[in-house]
Amino acid sequence: MKKILYLSILSTFVLLIACSGSSESTATNEETNDVPKSTVNVTMKEWEVNVDPNYKMGKHISPGELTLTLTNEGLQEHNLILLNDSKHEDLPLTSDESMVDESKLDILGTIASLQPGKSGKLVVENLPAGTYALICNIPGHYAQEMVYKFIAR
Repeated sequence: MKKILYLSILSTFVLLIACSGSSESTATNEETNDVPKSTVNVTMKEWEVNVDPNYKMGKHISPGELTLTLTNEGLQEHNLILLNDSKHEDLPLTSDESMVDESKLDILGTIASLQPGKSGKLVVENLPAGTYALICNIPGHYAQEMVYKFIAR
């Protein structure tokens, strides 16, 4: 008898926790219309683009609000251009071929040139699902493969 009573109480307790947890989160999402938020930290130095978390290891960000933080750990200035394009190789170059021709790109946002040791931030409020690229477009840097592709899904 004690065993049945114990199992009955335990089952009721588990059911109460499960129901209260799911109804609370549903109400919160419906009331606030939470938008998924992702934060990506990018560091650049001569001739590297490092991203945390590393999406090349199969990790993806959620569509929604994206905050990109660029830190220049190099000895030269760097910038960041977020492209709305899965194509990040063989981008059109300027006539002197020193950098990518930004007038021919679908740019979602930029972080202006940063001197060594400086950081900058870019917030994209409503990033849809898709494939995107980050490039450094300081003359000569794109040619040195300062690019990174990531996926939002």
